[in-house]
Amino acid sequence: PNAPDALIPSAPSAPAEPAVARPALPSLTERLAQQLTDLGGSERLVVALSGGADSAALLAALVPLRGRFALRALHVDHALPGSPALRAAAESAARHVSIGLEVVPVTLTQVQNLGLEAAARAARYAAFAASLLPGEDLLTAHHLEDQAETLLLQLLRGAGVRGLAAMPSVSSLGAGRLVRPLLQEPRAALRGFLAGAGVPWVEDPSNADLSLDRNFLRLQVWPVLLKRWPAAAQTLARSAGLLGQTLDILDRELLADRAALRRGEGLDLAQLRSRPAPLRRELLRSWLRSAGLRAPTAAQMREIERQFLDSAQDRHPVVCLGAMSLRRHDGVLWLQPALPDLMLPADARLPEVGTVDLAGLGRLRVGRSPCGQLRQLVHGDYRLAARHGGERWLSGPDRPRRPLKDLLREARIAPQVRERVVLVFDGSTLAAVLMPTDVWVAEGYRAVPGEPSIEVVWEQAPAALLGA
Repeated sequence: PNAPDALIPSAPSAPAEPAVARPALPSLTERLAQQLTDLGGSERLVVALSGGADSAALLAALVPLRGRFALRALHVDHALPGSPALRAAAESAARHVSIGLEVVPVTLTQVQNLGLEAAARAARYAAFAASLLPGEDLLTAHHLEDQAETLLLQLLRGAGVRGLAAMPSVSSLGAGRLVRPLLQEPRAALRGFLAGAGVPWVEDPSNADLSLDRNFLRLQVWPVLLKRWPAAAQTLARSAGLLGQTLDILDRELLADRAALRRGEGLDLAQLRSRPAPLRRELLRSWLRSAGLRAPTAAQMREIERQFLDSAQDRHPVVCLGAMSLRRHDGVLWLQPALPDLMLPADARLPEVGTVDLAGLGRLRVGRSPCGQLRQLVHGDYRLAARHGGERWLSGPDRPRRPLKDLLREARIAPQVRERVVLVFDGSTLAAVLMPTDVWVAEGYRAVPGEPSIEVVWEQAPAALLGA
């Protein structure tokens, strides 16, 4: 027991076990290739190359796959203070890997209404959509933490299921698709891959601006969350994925219910009114999204319900949603391009031969005809005018003059057409009413066979004036 340590015999060592080689973990490129296979789609890929680290990592990971995919890059220049450096980095990255790069400059609009982040995003995705060729997939470098941050931001904005599902892996965009193949990849994996890839990139200086919501969340809030919940990114992204699955089920149900409501390209208002209010609103949002519009805000939805579901049936409300407008006709809710008002000069005349431009509503082509619609005046010209209200119409010798608005409504002329008919006057007497698909001629002004007459044809009318 008291012998020096050097004299204590050592225990015999166990025989060494043969080394077993561990399988190498898939590289980022291999994981990316598998994800693209799982998501299906095109063999023609467009990388949204911002010039920052994440998109540079995506580009570098795609380079070994060039034998499998046709590859090009797209950079959107937002004309912000940090844009020149980002553009230079994107151009350097594309040159480094010998990939063609298209640079699209944009102008930010509605910054005051939307905020800088949302306005930049809207301009960016509009540029992406316009630049995609049919069948191409646009790839963005959104990753695991981006998904988790998006869920938190949507929660703070009071979003519903659609917002909380955060970013889908695949969605339609322009003539192609928007694909986010890196949503399962943590930011650290992208930065680690990029460190050995040698692709140039630059840090976006706006990433340090704490006035932007995402930056504040990422720099001030996220580190605190990770100290308490180290796996926060994975768990939040998993929640977003589960909500996305619920959303897929909801969308399928909404699509089936919308089919039951359809009347042509519109929705049957009586059936829509019979649905419970939450379902009714989701059906309306789904229908508007299918037309490429943003879902209406809560205030807009209340206005739509008030105007089209609660107002008297003889009313013909109009609610504008960007470049489109909602209208009601014959118990059907229609979505149509917003039309300009009919604008005619105060001295507008109907020529015996020629054309009259209707400023965005087509044109009138006028010509002589032995069997035309409107007899020629012996003295003077017919005057043209838009409706102002109070016009009265004589349809026969033994009939009283009646309000034109009543006759148009009884003839089931759509509201957008009624508002834009062209009136033809002989002095103060209403002689004719011109519409894209019909011409009414008043008693005393109808041409008889062989009498010199005028034929008027409304050409190039917008589709919204030709349908219901």
